[in-house]
Amino acid sequence: MSDIAVSAQTLHEKGFNCAQSLLAAFAPSLGIETGTALKLASAFGGGMAARGDTCGVISGGLMVIGLKFGQASVEDKAAREKCNRLGREFLKQFEAEFGATTCRDLIKCNIGTPEGAKLVKEKGLREGLCSKLVYRGAEILSALIEQI
Repeated sequence: MSDIAVSAQTLHEKGFNCAQSLLAAFAPSLGIETGTALKLASAFGGGMAARGDTCGVISGGLMVIGLKFGQASVEDKAAREKCNRLGREFLKQFEAEFGATTCRDLIKCNIGTPEGAKLVKEKGLREGLCSKLVYRGAEILSALIEQI
C-alpha cells in the first residue's frame, strides 16, 4: 500500500473533499504546507464547487502534476508538454479503471442538487465509492510520478 494513498484516504475520511485529500497527501513531497494545499483545493470537491463536473480526484491530481512538473516561465514549453502528457495519462488510467472522470457519472447522481446530495448520504457514496476513488487516484498518480 502506498503511504500517500493511505494519507489521501485518511484525509478524505476525516471530511476533506477529494481534491483536498489528494493534493494535501502529496503536499510534503511538493514542498508546500498541508494547510495551503487544503485551502487551494477547497472549491474543487464534488465535481468543481459541488457541480458534479470534473471529479476532485482528477482536479487534485492535475494540481499535483502542475506543482511537481509545471511551467513557471513562458519559455519552458517542455514543462507544459510534460504536464499535459502526464495529465492525459492520469486521466486515461483513471477513466479506464472507473469508466468516467466526472463526479456525476462516477457516483451516478449530481451532488450539486438537493436530491443528489441526499442520495450520496443515503447510499454512503462518500465513505464508500469516493474514498476508493481517492485511494486509487493517489496510487495511479504515485506510480506515474515514480516512472519519471
